[in-house]
Amino acid sequence: MAYFPQTNQVFTAEAIRDTANHNSLVDEIGRFNAETIVVHNGLDEIVSLQLQGSVDNSIWIDMGNSFDVSATTNDYETVSDYFPFLRVKASCSVAPTTGNLEVFLVKAASL
Repeated sequence: MAYFPQTNQVFTAEAIRDTANHNSLVDEIGRFNAETIVVHNGLDEIVSLQLQGSVDNSIWIDMGNSFDVSATTNDYETVSDYFPFLRVKASCSVAPTTGNLEVFLVKAASL
C-alpha cells in the first residue's frame, strides 16, 4: 500500500504573549487521515496544545487530552480519530516574552 503524505502548517510564527487561547488555522482533512501533530515551540514558556475536530467547521470538539510542550523544544503527538476539519488550540499558563510557535499537521492518504 502506498502512502502520499501532505503537511499543512496551522500555526506559523505565532508570537504568543498572553495566557489566552489561540486557535490555529483550520485544516480540511478531506480524503486524508491526520496522523501526526508536529510542534516547534520556540516560546520561552511551556505551551499547552489541544487538538479539536469539527464535522461542519463551526462547532468544535476537543479530541483526546491536551499535551504540553516544554519551552524551546520540539515534540509530536499522533492522531487516531477522524474529523473532516481539524485545528489546534494553544495556550500558555505563563505569558511568554520571546519566541514563537509553529505547528504542522501531517496527514497521509493510502491507495
